[in-house]
Amino acid sequence: MARAARIVLYTLIGLLVLIAVAVFVITRVIDPNDFKPQISELAHQHANINLDIQGDLGWTFWPSLGVSVGRTEARIGDDEELFAAIDEARLGVAVWPLLFGNVEMDAISLAGLDLNLVEGPDGGNWERIAASDAAASPEELAEESEGSAIDIPLSIPEVTLSDSRLRYRNLGDGTDITIEHLNVSARDVRLDEPFPVTASLRYQDQDDIRIDLEIDTVASLGLDTNHYRLAPLEVKTAIGGLTAKPVTVTVSLNLDAALDDDVVRVTDLLISAAGTQTSGNVTVSGLSTQMQFSGSLATAPFDANGALRAIGEAPIDTRSTDALKQVSMQATLSGPANSLLLEPLTITIDDSTISGKAGVTDLDTLAMMFDLVLDEINLDHYLPPATESPEATTAEGESSAPPVLSEEPLLPLETLRELTLDGKFRAGKVLAEGLEASEIDVTVSAANGVLRLQRANGKTLNGTFTAEAQLNARTDTPTMSFESRINTVQIQPLMQLALSRDLFTGIASIHTELNTRGNSEKALFENAAGSVNFNLADGVLRGVNLHDTLIGGLNDMLGNFQALTALIPQLEQGRLPRELSEDTRILDLQAIARLDDMVASVERLTANLDRGATVNGSGWLNILNEDFDVSLGMKLPQISDDPRLSEREWPLRCAGNLSGSPARWCLPSSDAFRDAGRELVARLASDKLGVDLPQSREELQEEVQQRIDEEREKAEDKLRDRARERLEGLFNR
Repeated sequence: MARAARIVLYTLIGLLVLIAVAVFVITRVIDPNDFKPQISELAHQHANINLDIQGDLGWTFWPSLGVSVGRTEARIGDDEELFAAIDEARLGVAVWPLLFGNVEMDAISLAGLDLNLVEGPDGGNWERIAASDAAASPEELAEESEGSAIDIPLSIPEVTLSDSRLRYRNLGDGTDITIEHLNVSARDVRLDEPFPVTASLRYQDQDDIRIDLEIDTVASLGLDTNHYRLAPLEVKTAIGGLTAKPVTVTVSLNLDAALDDDVVRVTDLLISAAGTQTSGNVTVSGLSTQMQFSGSLATAPFDANGALRAIGEAPIDTRSTDALKQVSMQATLSGPANSLLLEPLTITIDDSTISGKAGVTDLDTLAMMFDLVLDEINLDHYLPPATESPEATTAEGESSAPPVLSEEPLLPLETLRELTLDGKFRAGKVLAEGLEASEIDVTVSAANGVLRLQRANGKTLNGTFTAEAQLNARTDTPTMSFESRINTVQIQPLMQLALSRDLFTGIASIHTELNTRGNSEKALFENAAGSVNFNLADGVLRGVNLHDTLIGGLNDMLGNFQALTALIPQLEQGRLPRELSEDTRILDLQAIARLDDMVASVERLTANLDRGATVNGSGWLNILNEDFDVSLGMKLPQISDDPRLSEREWPLRCAGNLSGSPARWCLPSSDAFRDAGRELVARLASDKLGVDLPQSREELQEEVQQRIDEEREKAEDKLRDRARERLEGLFNR
C-alpha cells in the first residue's frame, strides 16, 4: 500500500514537472511575434481595423503565466487618423495555484490607452467597426452566456489603467471633449465581494472648462443580478473655467444601481463647495422609460458673499452689512414621470422666506414652472450703497446731453425661442427705495418664442397697480408691448424716485400703453410709441407758482397801460399783490400725451387750481434729455369782477429742463400780454365814448383809415355844396 502511494505521488510530481517543462518550452521556443501578421489580418477581416503592432509580444512564465503587448495602434478602414492605441498591456495567471486547478489572475495592466471618437454627419467613426459575420440567435446567445459563466471564483490582485486619454469630437456642433491623465486602479477584484477602486482624470472641452477629478470607492459588481453598488463613494473635483478661481467640490455618497429594476438610489449625499453644504437622498426610477425622481435635498445656511469670494467673484455690495449672510434651501423631489419638481420648496434669505414649488415639468422639452410665495422682504438692504454724486446742472436755455444708447443686442433670442415657462409669484410685502408694495400677484408664461407678463397686480402708496406685457421673439426684430394702470396712488414718492426731487404731491392715476421693436437700447427707444393718460387730484406743484407768474405778467401790462387799473379795484400802488407761496395748488389735473420718436407730445392738459383758476395747454417732453416746452392758457377769476379780465385766458409758457430750477420754468408771454393790454384799453375807450372801438392794432388802423375816408368825403360834399350855392347866386343876379 505504501509502495502504491509512492508510485502515485511520483507520477503526479512527474506530471507537474512535465507540465512545467512544457510551459517553459512553449514560452521560450514559440515566439508570439511570429503571429503579428495573422492577428492584424484577423482584425482587418472581421472588424475593419488596421492593426499596427509596433511593440513586442512577449510571454511570461514565473511567477505568472501571461502575455504582454507593446505599442499597438489601430485605424478604421483607410483612415490615416488614429482611432485607438496602447503603449503597453499585460495579462497573467499565477502559475503555482494553476498547477492545483485554481485560477488566480495576476495583475492586469493597460498603459497609455489613446482613444479618438469622432462623430460627423454620417455618424460616429466607431460605428464603422464591422460586426460579426452572422448574428447569433437568442438561443445561441443564451447558451453562450451560460457557457461563459464563471463557475470558479475569480480574483485579480490588481487591475490598472494608467496615463490614458480619450477624445470626443462632434464635427456638427463643434463639441471637442478631452479626458486625459486617466488612471484607474482596482485591488483584490472579485465578482462576489466588494473591492476598492480609485480613479483620477482631467476633463477639458472647447469652452476651456477644466475639471480635475479624483474618485475613491468600494465597488460591488452583481453581474448575475445586474445590480451594482459604489459605497462609500468619495469624489473630489476642481472645476476651472466657469468662475474666476477654480472651485473645489467634494462629494460623498452611497450609489446603488439595480438596473433590472430600473432604479438608482443615492443615499447619504453630502456636497461641499465654496463654503456651502448640501445633503440629501435621491431615488431615480424608470431609467429605461421615463425617469421619475423622489427624495429630498437641503442646503445648510451659508454666507452668499463668502461663497462668491471663494470662487473668485466680486461680492455683492449691499447697503446692509448683514444682507445675504443666511441663505438656505430645503426641497422635496417629487412629480410625475419625466419631470423633476421641487415640492415643497423653501428658500430662506436672511429674514425672508420663499415657499412653494418649482421645477421641470417635461424633461424632453425642458418645460419649466414655478409657483412661489414670498412673505416679505426689504430690498433696500440688498441694493447697492447710496453714493453721493454731483447734481446735473443745465445752463439756462441749454439742453442736457442725452445719454448714449447702445446698439449691442440685449436679448438672447435663440434661448427665448426655446423657453417654455409657466410661473406664478406672490409677495406679501416688498419694500424698495422707501416704497412699500403689498399683495403682489404676478403671472408669467413663455411658449413658442412669445413671453407674456399676464398679470402683475398689487397695492402701493394707498392705491393699486396692474400691468400686462408681451415680448414676441420669433423674429430677429422682436416686438414688445406694455400696458399699466396705476390707480389713486400718492405720487410724491414716485416723483422723488424718478426725478430725485420733490416736484409733485397728490393722488395720481396713470394709464400707460407702449409698443416698440428691436433688440438694442437705441432701437427700443427710437421705435417706442404709445400714450399716457395722467390724472392728478388734490395736488401741489412744488417750486412753480402759476398764480404769481400770471400776476407778474398782469403787473407788467398794468405798468404799460395805466388805464386798465380802473378794471381792478383795491390795487396797491397800481399793482396786484404778489404771492409769497412758491407752489401751485392743483385741485384736479388731466393730461393726455402721445409718445413718438422719443418725444412725449402733450396733446391736452386741463387743470383746476385753487381760488377758481383753470389751466389749459399743450406741449412736449424729450424723454432722453428731459427738455420740455408747454404752452398754457390760464384763467384767474379772483383778479377782477370785470369779465374782460376774470374770464380771459392769459398765455403762459413753461419750458426748460427737468434737471433745472422749477422757479425759472414758467413765464408770462410778453407779446401776448401787450396785445391784450391794447385790446382792453380800446374796450375801455369804447365804453366811455359809447361807440365800438377796434379791438386790435390792425382793426384800429382800418377804422382810422375808414374815418379819414368818411371825413374826406364829407369835406368834398361840403365843398361841392358851397360851389353849387355860389354858382346859383351868380346866375340869380
